[in-house]
Amino acid sequence: MTDPTPGSSVSVEEAARFLGVREEEVADLADGDGRVPLEGLRSRAGSAAIALELARAREEAGRLSGQLKEVRASNARLQRELKESVSERRRLTDEVLELRAAAEERLMLMERIEQMARIEQDLNESSSELERLRNRRLLGRLLNR
Repeated sequence: MTDPTPGSSVSVEEAARFLGVREEEVADLADGDGRVPLEGLRSRAGSAAIALELARAREEAGRLSGQLKEVRASNARLQRELKESVSERRRLTDEVLELRAAAEERLMLMERIEQMARIEQDLNESSSELERLRNRRLLGRLLNR
């Protein structure tokens, strides 16, 4: 069966080259003369284009899925690090508060020591004055006799 319109069909070899597939895959489109009608070729090319586009979409979906997994893993890692840093911050804050309390206690002790030193100095001065007064009385008694 020949096509009435010349050039409205191509050889199986040409059809395979147009579609970018092996000749065996195009052979089922060929007529009895071993020629592939252009309409069948167009139909197959449309299907091939759709299949190619679908393959690209699947590839893109796979790539995006991989990226999503990486982002999720990164997100989980960052959340762990954030949790650890919050814990570390709390620990450091507690430590600073303890140090501040210790510093305040030390300051109060230093103030008490200074106060005690003043009292001791006053006591020494008073003792010296008292001793001087006692010595004067003793001198006064000695001189009066």
